[in-house]
Amino acid sequence: MMRCAGLCALAAVALLGIQGVAVGAEGVPLAFTFSPGEVLTYEVSVTGAGSLRSAEGDVSAVGLQGGLSLSCRVAEVLADGSGRLEARMPRANLQVNVGQQSARFSYENGRLRWFANGQERTPPDADLSQAPLLGTPIVFTVAPNGRMSGVSLADPRLLGALQQAVPGLPIGQLPQGTDQVFPDGPVGVGETWRRSAQFTPFGPTMPITLTTSRTLDSVSEEGGLAKISGYSEARFQASQVKMSPGGTEVSVAVPQLRQTIASTEFFDTSRGRLLRADYDMSFSTLVSITAGEEKRDGGGEARFHITVQAR
Repeated sequence: MMRCAGLCALAAVALLGIQGVAVGAEGVPLAFTFSPGEVLTYEVSVTGAGSLRSAEGDVSAVGLQGGLSLSCRVAEVLADGSGRLEARMPRANLQVNVGQQSARFSYENGRLRWFANGQERTPPDADLSQAPLLGTPIVFTVAPNGRMSGVSLADPRLLGALQQAVPGLPIGQLPQGTDQVFPDGPVGVGETWRRSAQFTPFGPTMPITLTTSRTLDSVSEEGGLAKISGYSEARFQASQVKMSPGGTEVSVAVPQLRQTIASTEFFDTSRGRLLRADYDMSFSTLVSITAGEEKRDGGGEARFHITVQAR
């Protein structure tokens, strides 16, 4: 459940850009910049490993590797410089290993392929033309300071269908805002800026607490290459969510979820776009499931490395 726990959050990071200006004694302004009709494409690769503990107490090793393309089109530039973006994922190839079992998913040119333990299987019968990120874009606004808001699906009917598919889950709307990424004023080399905020995208009983710290490490005199290092921590707690699959009431609670991300980002200030970024993420969670009179606890932990490269 990543803020920075979810594909919208990843899109916001991948679109970071800064204005091409020289660094003076007063520092350098950091801001998103957008041009109408511009299309930004990034290749994202991920590797990771961890473990899952089932409600029965069994522990399984988990692995993840693969990559995807993320394409974001600037549909509109608002009066304050904010960009209204449309994000799509035209290609993906991901493999997941759980214990001795493996599954691989690939998507390209509108075709989904699914492999289980090396054997290709028939994928679920679904209309991918309506799938968010695949057939239809996710739309959001990014302000010059990096705050993301107004997240929506191109077809609002899809959100209603998701609500029906998972009754009881408070998803009446998508998360509508994140905290700003950059300070409102210029930043000097070596300066660190910190933010702390709480979000309630799933309702007041499910707050997400986020703290971030970023430092402008350097800005080269030739080429205007900026390096920013960062660290963030997100904590999430969810009270019981009740569902009734097959007529049996099931309650799911997340008493603890913690995610940390250490990042290194490189920006070409003369072109106003991200060249490359590396993110090291750690994740741990506890989950409690109650079905009828029976209660069981599980959880998991994992570490991931994510690389974002401009294409």
